[in-house]
Amino acid sequence: MSLQLLASSDIHSPEYLNDFIRSLASVTGRPCLFLLAGDIVDRGNVAMAEPVMKVIEERFGSKIVATFGNDEFQDRWDELRRRYPQVDWLADELKVYDCGGLRVAVVGTPGALDRPTRWQEAHIKGIEEIYMKRVEVVRELLARAKSEADRVVLLSHYALARANLKGEDPRFYSNLYSSRMERLIAELRPTVAVHGHAHKGSRFTTVGGVPVYNVAFPLNRSPVWVKEVRAGLEAFFS
Repeated sequence: MSLQLLASSDIHSPEYLNDFIRSLASVTGRPCLFLLAGDIVDRGNVAMAEPVMKVIEERFGSKIVATFGNDEFQDRWDELRRRYPQVDWLADELKVYDCGGLRVAVVGTPGALDRPTRWQEAHIKGIEEIYMKRVEVVRELLARAKSEADRVVLLSHYALARANLKGEDPRFYSNLYSSRMERLIAELRPTVAVHGHAHKGSRFTTVGGVPVYNVAFPLNRSPVWVKEVRAGLEAFFS
């Protein structure tokens, strides 16, 4: 058995909503899980998540598992959970799913940055410490997930691999991803890792043999099938 996962992020509804809906027409197959790696809505506009969830449910009937991006403002998290209870919102949390007899653990996190943005430094007290602690929480969750499931998926909004930033301005790499999270992937080796946030980055890389997907919709223009990559196939996906 293999993973049957679709993933997307950075729809920024309503900005890319219509394009996202149109893109689903060309997707064949039904995923066990549909992963949303944050920035589903734009600027905290909670109501605009509804058409995203509705079209995914109508098109695939799959369980939706999401984490929060920087545009799902933290003070809106509870409202998102109340309004869309059919979605599993994972914020530094772990959940295990049965996908046709395959136990799939998803560790969901908003992610971390090597260097907080200027806005974050000005508005979020102790943001650097928050990111440091988050990496350690994710470390514990990944270790636990490996003992509880057949496959482990790390789902983050912020980018997880430096190579997936190629195409972005190198001056801002540290504001887009976490090198500590990348080291976690190499150390604990989840089955796959999925992130968004890097709209102009690259779609795929491997870290210590672990496939890492950048599923940002502005980059891919369609949801991405998340696959386990056998040795030697890295070039095919890059």
